[in-house]
Amino acid sequence: MMEDNPVCLGLENITSITPTICSLMDVRLPDISTEDVIDDILSISKKKLETVVTKCLVYAPDGIGYFLTIRYKEQFKKMDDIAPYSIRLCSVYPPKTPICFASMFTGALPQIHGRDRPDRTVLKCETIFDTFIEAGKKVAIVAVKNSSIDLIFRERSLDYFTEIDDESVTRKTIELLEKDQHDLLVVYHQEYDDALHQTTPISEDALIAMNNHIESFIKLGEAFNTHWSKYNRLLLFTPDHGAHINREDGRGTHGSNIPEDMIIRHYYNIEKGKND
Repeated sequence: MMEDNPVCLGLENITSITPTICSLMDVRLPDISTEDVIDDILSISKKKLETVVTKCLVYAPDGIGYFLTIRYKEQFKKMDDIAPYSIRLCSVYPPKTPICFASMFTGALPQIHGRDRPDRTVLKCETIFDTFIEAGKKVAIVAVKNSSIDLIFRERSLDYFTEIDDESVTRKTIELLEKDQHDLLVVYHQEYDDALHQTTPISEDALIAMNNHIESFIKLGEAFNTHWSKYNRLLLFTPDHGAHINREDGRGTHGSNIPEDMIIRHYYNIEKGKND
């Protein structure tokens, strides 16, 4: 928990995503990772599964803050059949995309992994992708070209699929699920974050993008459950940060230590496979 940050008092941190996935899939933690896991997710796994999780899909939409899940509750309820469980989490400071995803997939705070400003150079420290590869797992990242996730985890022996837009990312991910050649898929969409920077976090364009992310997650979750039904599996909806309106220009932004930017909600589900 980030109990030294009043904004995040009592909340688990997004650094807990990596140790939680590693624990569920019996993979070594990255060497700089926290050991803090999300107990709620582990509890669901213990109730549903007799053995470890063998397949995981992480859907990472950019910029979806907790305040959206409260203000537009009915829209997010559409995800209940796919991901009925959720938890409030705290982002890392500063809540900028490459910093947040570096923390999410190393299990470490920015002062530990060293990415404390929003550059998109390759992250050299050990990540969940490295330990999964070490364990003989097949990993793929499917992301929009030149996005943070597309760039900062390069130079590793995993499969990179660089697409032109969110829709192409979704199509490619469904294709990969059908082929069933991977154990961990990380899928990134950016339409909402693009829209909030061009307008505001609750503009018409931003809300269309938000709903597109919800619909994409449902579509991916359905494909995940169809094509990987024989496996014990973990599905995650893991945004990196929220957003607020910049008083200077009236547009959306993020990077401040305020609830709108720092507090997010992650959704998840764990299902028992037919063969596991």
